[in-house]
Formats: sequence, C-alpha cells, structure tokens
Amino acid sequence: MGKIFLALGVGFLIGFYGLIKEKGIKINCRLQTLWLLLLIFCMGVSIGRNGEVIENLPTLGGKALLFAILTVVGSVLFVFILSRFLEKEGKE
Repeated sequence: MGKIFLALGVGFLIGFYGLIKEKGIKINCRLQTLWLLLLIFCMGVSIGRNGEVIENLPTLGGKALLFAILTVVGSVLFVFILSRFLEKEGKE
C-alpha cells in the first residue's frame, strides 16, 4: 500500500511543479487510458474464471446496484448541502 501512495505522491509533485510539458501530458493521458482498459480487461477475466462469483452474481448484482444508487444519492446530497453552505458564505 505504501508503494501506491508513494507513486501517487511522486506523480502529484511532478504534475504540481509542471515537470512534464504539454506533449508529455498528452502521451500520459493515452497511456492512462490504455492501462485502465487493460486493468478492466484483466478484472473481467478474473471474475469470469471465478465460479463462486458467477454463482453469486444475482445477489452481488443487487447489492452492487443498491450501493451505486446510495453512492449517487449521497454524493448529490453532499454537493447540494455544500453548495448551499458556500452560497451563504459568499453572500456575507
């Protein structure tokens, strides 16, 4: 886990200090997309090969749907409340 945070921190610092020029940023964007697609593909293969996951898919799907709905509703409520709070501060 420490390696992940270290990589994230180094990437943040490189971006914050502008050490990569515009061309490098475009290349980085394409590489991110490529690696993300590869990661999603590998996850799909792992899930497809796991018989236990396939058997429990109806149950997991319902829980995943409920979790997604609650996450969206919670995010919308948080943004609504936060925008109201910041709106009041801006008027003062």
